[in-house]
Amino acid sequence: MDELSHINYCQTCGTGLVRKFDRDKERPYCKICGTFTYVDPKVAVVALLTYQSSILLIKRDIEPHFGKWSLPSGYVDRGESVENALIREVFEETTIRSIPSHYLGVFSGKGPVVVHVYVVTHKSGTASPGDEVSEVKWCEFDEIPDLPFPYDAEIISEFRNYLSTI
Repeated sequence: MDELSHINYCQTCGTGLVRKFDRDKERPYCKICGTFTYVDPKVAVVALLTYQSSILLIKRDIEPHFGKWSLPSGYVDRGESVENALIREVFEETTIRSIPSHYLGVFSGKGPVVVHVYVVTHKSGTASPGDEVSEVKWCEFDEIPDLPFPYDAEIISEFRNYLSTI
């Protein structure tokens, strides 16, 4: 089942869609409107906030992955810069005011989310759970639990590589 298999009706006219090749990929197509349906990826941000030899983790109090430990993260709203989304998400989840200090990279290709990852610097505030978080904790790097999102292991690996260069 591909990522477009759940799209069955035209968003413009409501007609049932058929599958038709658009260049080299089969996509949903409306015979009435004469248009293909394209599904844009969601854009998310991940924050890496450290203190001495620890990294800040949050325990999710919402789905997906309710009750699991995660890196502070969230979606970028339409019209919002990636950097502003990062600052907002860190504050919403941890009550810490932060600023992006190093762009670690973009992670994509494993599903519908494109993830931008930043190392952030703590400006003010004390880590405490926000509305969508039940707990926050500083975790030693060798004690990081299994994290639930597709890029987490890759992000932690890249972050360790980055830390070894500074």
